[in-house]
Amino acid sequence: MTHTMRALLAGGAMIAMAASAHAADQLSYAGGWPPNSGPTGALENYAKSVEANSGGDLTMKVYPLSLLSFAESNAGLRDGLADLSTILTPYFSAEFPTLNMISEFSTLMELDGLSGERSSLAFAGAVSEYVLLNCPACQKEVAAQNQVYMGAGSTTSYALQCVVPVTSPAELKGKRIRAGGAYWARWAQAMGAVPVSISINETFEALSQGVLDCTASNPAELVNFSFIDVVKYVYTGIPGGQFTVPTMMNLDRWQGLSSADKAALMKSNARLAAEMTWVYFDEANKGMTDSRTRGIEVAPASPELVAMNQKFIEEDLNAIVKSYREKFGVEIGDQAIAGMRELAARWTKLIEGVENVDQLADLYWTEIYSKIDVDSYGM
Repeated sequence: MTHTMRALLAGGAMIAMAASAHAADQLSYAGGWPPNSGPTGALENYAKSVEANSGGDLTMKVYPLSLLSFAESNAGLRDGLADLSTILTPYFSAEFPTLNMISEFSTLMELDGLSGERSSLAFAGAVSEYVLLNCPACQKEVAAQNQVYMGAGSTTSYALQCVVPVTSPAELKGKRIRAGGAYWARWAQAMGAVPVSISINETFEALSQGVLDCTASNPAELVNFSFIDVVKYVYTGIPGGQFTVPTMMNLDRWQGLSSADKAALMKSNARLAAEMTWVYFDEANKGMTDSRTRGIEVAPASPELVAMNQKFIEEDLNAIVKSYREKFGVEIGDQAIAGMRELAARWTKLIEGVENVDQLADLYWTEIYSKIDVDSYGM
């Protein structure tokens, strides 16, 4: 072999090594929504944002409803089967009591001065700011699952979606209602109904087979999980409450990233929280409109049921702190509800001028995610 050939081969090897050293690090995201749904679209946009913000150092592959279901997500993410996932924390009540308590304060957004069709934009900001910047107990709880909290979006307020009519307290009594979290279970019991705890992925079949009479769900799920194909009645104004949609990352994976890549992820997380919240806002409106087009009865709940609902929310807010202290030993409840009341009011004002998802993402970044010290967060 000539000296020239050796030099060429050596040069080629060095180029290959350099290319390998700068190869993108691919992350995996396990999503629990079906392909082609709005939330899955938000995750795919998140993957593009991560690559752009990291200058190509990070890429991401999204696995919609294939790698992990919502029910499998916590153990799967903890064990490293995926790098990131959406963890619906009410499915794991013993593992995330503090986060679940704070999420239940979403009923604040049903009260005078805070309610409105865009209240979810404010609640997503409030809950993300509280957990990311003001709640060491929350972060410790997440770390115990070998995860790190990356912020959250929020659904709009829940409506009662039924296969049978529920027009009065008497008709609500005894109905089997899917409750996706502790608040909705308490609500069903207080109304004389029967709460049923099953995964969102199993709800369509349960409704179609008569196992459930109703589901307490966000109106976006009429579209995302095809409830529109089986329900006949949608009642707004009850039960209320919003579902927090947090992204978590495997803790070991997070700690292995460079500071620059962590910062890129946080920039993208602000965008994801905004887009996920906006998707649910848009799809809730679409779910209601499409339901009416199909002849599904969409109407406010009866005044009697709405009055019962408001009374329950006021009483339940006071009971949440006590309940989580007694059941799970959560000691920061009084401090947390005071903080969330303040943040709910602050964010209700902050979102007043927001007209699109880009403005919302910028707001979340400026007010929350840009303030995170990535060198100490999650370490």
